[in-house]
Amino acid sequence: MRLAIPRACPVRRFMLSRRMRYGSNALVLTCAVVGIVLMVNFIVARHPAKLDLTQNKMYTLSEETRQVLRKIDRDIKITAFFPEGDAMGEMVKDLLKEYTRLSPKISVSFVDPDKNPSLAKQYEITAYGTSVVESGSESRKVMQYDLVEYSGESQMPGFAGEQAFTRAIIGVLQEEEKSVYFLVGHDERDLVQDYWQARSFLEGEGYTTKTVNLATEGKVPQDAALLVIAGPQKDLAPKEVEAVQDYVNRGGSVMVLAEPLRQKGQLSNLKAMVARWGVGMHDDVVIDPASHYFLDAGSPIPEVRYHDITMKLVTAKLGCVLPRSRSLYEVKDTRDSGVTLTALLETSGESWGETDLAAKRVSFDAKTDIKGPLVLAYAVERTLEAKAGAEGAGGAEAVEGAKGASDAPASDGAEGATEEAGEKATGKGVAGSRARMLVVGNASFLDNDVVTFQGNIDLFMNSVSWLVGKEESITVRAKSPSYNQVFLTDTQVAFVFYSTVVGLPLLFVLVGGGIWLRRRNL
Repeated sequence: MRLAIPRACPVRRFMLSRRMRYGSNALVLTCAVVGIVLMVNFIVARHPAKLDLTQNKMYTLSEETRQVLRKIDRDIKITAFFPEGDAMGEMVKDLLKEYTRLSPKISVSFVDPDKNPSLAKQYEITAYGTSVVESGSESRKVMQYDLVEYSGESQMPGFAGEQAFTRAIIGVLQEEEKSVYFLVGHDERDLVQDYWQARSFLEGEGYTTKTVNLATEGKVPQDAALLVIAGPQKDLAPKEVEAVQDYVNRGGSVMVLAEPLRQKGQLSNLKAMVARWGVGMHDDVVIDPASHYFLDAGSPIPEVRYHDITMKLVTAKLGCVLPRSRSLYEVKDTRDSGVTLTALLETSGESWGETDLAAKRVSFDAKTDIKGPLVLAYAVERTLEAKAGAEGAGGAEAVEGAKGASDAPASDGAEGATEEAGEKATGKGVAGSRARMLVVGNASFLDNDVVTFQGNIDLFMNSVSWLVGKEESITVRAKSPSYNQVFLTDTQVAFVFYSTVVGLPLLFVLVGGGIWLRRRNL
C-alpha cells in the first residue's frame, strides 16, 4: 500500500523548498566539520605535536637537553613552589610540560607555599620560585634567580629555565660528586662576592665547590677533581708550588687564571710553575683595536680556536670577552717532558701587549710592546710517567704496598684492593694517564658582571668538564625574546592604513553584498 501525499500538502512543499535544501546542506556540512574537528583533536591528543614559529625557538628544548632526557633511566620528581598567578611560575610550567612530554620518567607538581606551608617547610623552602629536583637520595634546588640571565647583548633578560633545570637533572643523575677547589690565601677572587654566578653554574651541574689554603693544608685534598687558581694578587710560596706540582704528578687537573698586575716581575713562583707546563706569561696588558667589546680596546674579543673545550663555542659562533688580559706564549726549552699545548684564544693581528702597566693612554711602541696576534689561553696535557705518579701518590711506599699486596695470596677482594692501590700509585683516577691544565691570562671574565657576556660561561663550564674528564656536561644558552624594528616611509604608512583599515572592510562588504544579491535572485 502506497501513501500518496497531495502536491498541495504543506509538508511536501517544505521538504522540497529551497530553504530546506540549503538548510539540509548546511546541516550536513556543519556535522562534517564538527566530526573532522573532533577527530583531529582526538589524534592530536594521542600524538601531540608542536610548531614553534618564534625566531630563536623560545618554546623548543635544545638538542643538548633532548639528549639528556633520552638517557634518563630512573624516576625524577620536580616540585616547584610558586604562588598562584606568578608569571615566572607560568613560564616554568610551560617549560616543564615539554620535559614530561619527552620523558615519562619525569613527574612535575606545582605547590603554592602559602597554601601548603608544611610541605614548603619539609623541603626547606625559604624563597618563592624555588624548585626541587630529586631522584632517589639525590636532590638539587633551582632558585628563582637561576631562571633569569642578564646579558649586555639584549635589552631584555633571558629566560634560563632550561639551562637551570637541565643542569639540575644532570646533577641528580650522576653517581659521584666532583669537588672543585678554589685556592685562597693570595687575594684570589672570592667565591661568594666575585664568582657567585660561576659557583652557581658549577653547583647546578653537580659539582661541589670548596676552598683550600695550601699554606695550612700542606697539600691539595685527595677528593679534588680540579684546583682553580683564580686571579692571585700575591705569589705562591715555594712549598705551595710544590704541593700543586705533586697534585699534577698524581694526575690532577689545574686551572690557572692569572690577570696582569700593576707591577712587573710579580708572581715569579707561579710563572715558573706554569712554565714547566710549557706556558709563559708576559707582564703586559692586551690591547686589541680590531676586536674588542664596544669602545674598550682593553677588553678583547679573541678568535676562538678549535678544541674539545671550544667546540660548542665555534659551532654556535660565540665569542668571549676578556677585560684586562695578559698575553701568554709557548715555552719549549724548560718545560717538562710529555707536555702538549693547544692555543684556545688568539687576538687579531692589530693587537699588542702594552708593557707600560701604569699608562693611562696607550699606543703601540715597537721597541717595548709585544706585537700581536697574541694567545690568551692554552689547554695543556701532560703524559704522566709511572715514577712521577708513584712519587706524587706516596712514592716508594705506595708502590711497595701495591707490590706486597700483589705478592701475597689474595681473594677477589684483595685483588681489587691491589688494583686500586696500583691506580693511586700511578696517578690514575683523576684524569687517567694524562694530567690536564688550563692557563688563561685573565680572571675577570668570570666576574659576576661579565660572566654572562657572549660565551664566557660556556668557555668556563666546558673547560671544567674537559679538565675533570666529564665532556658530556652541557651548557644551554638562555633565550631572550627578540624584537625586530620595522621603519616605514610615509608612502608605506599610507598604503598599510588604507589597505587594512579601509580596503579589507570594504572588500568584505562587497563580497557579502554580492552573495546576498545572488541568493535573493535564485
